[in-house]
Amino acid sequence: MKDAIVLCSGTGTNGEDLSRFPSKSVAQVPQLKRIIINCQRAGTEQFHIITDNAGLLKNLLIDDPRITSDITWVPPGGSVSIDSGRVLIIESSLVVTNSSSLEKFIRDSSDCGEDEFSVLVQQDADPVVGMDRETGYVNKYFGGGSSVFGAFSVNFTEVAAVLSAAGLDAWLGDEATRNRMRILSADSGYWYRLSDTKESRKEAERIIFSHVGKTATGWIARNINGRMSLPLSKLLIKTSLTPNAVSVLINLIGVLCGPFYALGYPVLGALFMQAATVLDRCDGEVARIKLMETKKGQWVDTISDQFTVLSFLIGVPVGYYLQTGSTVAVILGSYNIIVFILFLIWSFYFLIKYTNSGSLVAYFEVDKYINPEELSLLRKLLARLRFLGRRNYYSAGLVLIAIIGGNSLVLFATSFALTLFLIHQLEDVVKILRIGKPKEVLQEETEQS
Repeated sequence: MKDAIVLCSGTGTNGEDLSRFPSKSVAQVPQLKRIIINCQRAGTEQFHIITDNAGLLKNLLIDDPRITSDITWVPPGGSVSIDSGRVLIIESSLVVTNSSSLEKFIRDSSDCGEDEFSVLVQQDADPVVGMDRETGYVNKYFGGGSSVFGAFSVNFTEVAAVLSAAGLDAWLGDEATRNRMRILSADSGYWYRLSDTKESRKEAERIIFSHVGKTATGWIARNINGRMSLPLSKLLIKTSLTPNAVSVLINLIGVLCGPFYALGYPVLGALFMQAATVLDRCDGEVARIKLMETKKGQWVDTISDQFTVLSFLIGVPVGYYLQTGSTVAVILGSYNIIVFILFLIWSFYFLIKYTNSGSLVAYFEVDKYINPEELSLLRKLLARLRFLGRRNYYSAGLVLIAIIGGNSLVLFATSFALTLFLIHQLEDVVKILRIGKPKEVLQEETEQS
């Protein structure tokens, strides 16, 4: 929806004073700012903020480059100029944990008629008296609005009636008797209604952190690394450190793995890499919690990670050579570094030209551009083992390998793994370069012609 109205004044559906919530911080982000940023990501271009304290709230948003939409400040009782389409109305007490849940509500509301409006309610709410199970309409209001989350979609012609009502609770109660309300259920794991208590804000933060943990890729990241990184992320969001600064600091720890391998302490080296791998989740968690995710941040994270890997690839053969004096260490060490550099060159090229991401995880999108019937049997097998190339898997494995065989076994295992990835990427290079351009680009050029 192009337009959104954020109610920062008046009475909410639970009878609460909505002026008490816009400046409240949840996970270090003021409520009004969290609502606006998530709505922007869901497609909102124009905000109308209903408030009698515009001066204070403007200071919350000033000089924030993330807020790019137009904002008009409307006093209570004032008029809002919207001349078409449906309008999103949100109470300032509503905690929206991510934009995708908001997008779903907007999408589900799109088929409402001109004289209908939709209301978001808890998924586990008690049955509403008079509700038609097939259409989702109700003809009787559920008292107190305790099951209502505080997000509504109305036709632009209804905006004046909403704003002129004595309160949102009164408006909703009146409208429910007109048999034109459509109920949309929401997963309570993605929405939360604040009350004016410290316990309520703590619960909202718990839900936000729970959502952040669901974004992990891989079993180890979700069930092991995430359990260790989240407590630290909760502390980091209280500091002035940006997610990019967290990325760099974490990989300064990771880079220490190389010197320990070189000095003949492979287990310590492996543990430093594993520590950096666990902590590597923190920058992304901080970014998502504070709504600071950017493509630049993905690239900073990806590039800083490679310094840890490069330190490892140098330290292992150096340590093996100092222990044995074997030329095998020099040969395999040089080979591993060359393969690694080729891997980075091709992977970065693919990310820039074929994806909209700076994360190496997005390299797995390569499968979208390759006909599976044209792949060799070995390449198909390697695709199934690709998840082992994620750092949260191989860094944990390196700890075990270092304990069993020290630098020598780590070096040979690394060379073997890199050879498999080299085979995987060589076939990718041939297939992708034969295509020439991404399918999306070719389709766009065809449409333009």
